[in-house]
Amino acid sequence: MGSVHLAALGRAEGVRLAGVVEPAEAARACVAENGVVTYESVEELLAAQAPDGVLIAAPSDQHAELVAQFAAARVPVLCEKPLGVSVEQAREAAAAAAGAGILLQVGYWRRFVPELRALRARIAAGELGEIIQLCCYQWDHELPSEEFRSHSGGIAVDMGVHEFDQARWLLGQEFETMWATAAGASLEHAGDDPDHATILASMSAGSAAVVSLGRRFPHEDSCWLEVWGTGGHERIEFMWDSAGQRVFEDSMVRQAEAFARAIGGAPQEGAGAEDAVAALTVAGRAAETLATSATGAPAA
Repeated sequence: MGSVHLAALGRAEGVRLAGVVEPAEAARACVAENGVVTYESVEELLAAQAPDGVLIAAPSDQHAELVAQFAAARVPVLCEKPLGVSVEQAREAAAAAAGAGILLQVGYWRRFVPELRALRARIAAGELGEIIQLCCYQWDHELPSEEFRSHSGGIAVDMGVHEFDQARWLLGQEFETMWATAAGASLEHAGDDPDHATILASMSAGSAAVVSLGRRFPHEDSCWLEVWGTGGHERIEFMWDSAGQRVFEDSMVRQAEAFARAIGGAPQEGAGAEDAVAALTVAGRAAETLATSATGAPAA
């Protein structure tokens, strides 16, 4: 993700890359070969200069600590999702940012996909009528590495938070009763981190939500959704197979540009700390009910 964000920052209008913090020597040398100023630690960066803003793309379990570190230095933050691997970490990061009075934006890039923004506007305008059901799908081509998996918080946190934020943002509703189960065969992680999961939930205004997550798919990483209303239906394959990579990259550019504008005083367009806490709260509940899905008990 660091490489993805680095490329996006290079394309983003109104953004100039001041430097990169990379503790791994080999990766730092690779970045430096492209003429980028590099630092071994956050402390080294802050001693050298006070950036206008920082983008955090470290492993997920380091996000909250890094947000707090930059908040203490009064540096606005765009943090890759999720804001930690637990709701407690997200709350700590949110409190640190609020206490310092800094901007904290979280990297839920779906909010910058034009098709989804248009759908949200249509739903808000009532063009689809009362929303009956929203189904969100996120299926990756290949299993993640063991190194990544050990820091990710599990499928409900690593993958699910995108869908949970997307559903809240599109519908303007909160998750209520939830049930989840592992779907299909998994490898050695079947007990604590399944490769596939299905989550069914009721939403606060009466809609149903289905979230389908998978880590092995015949196409390249893909995301799509389907929504049914009393006045219409939409199916949007907004990130599909190899063509989806461009959608992903372009959304990262728009996200960075929105962050830069917000630093300059424009209204914040991306997800904030409250959204990140809400997504991780839902993810935590999903993880709990995944772990106990054999009993069939719903998560209240």
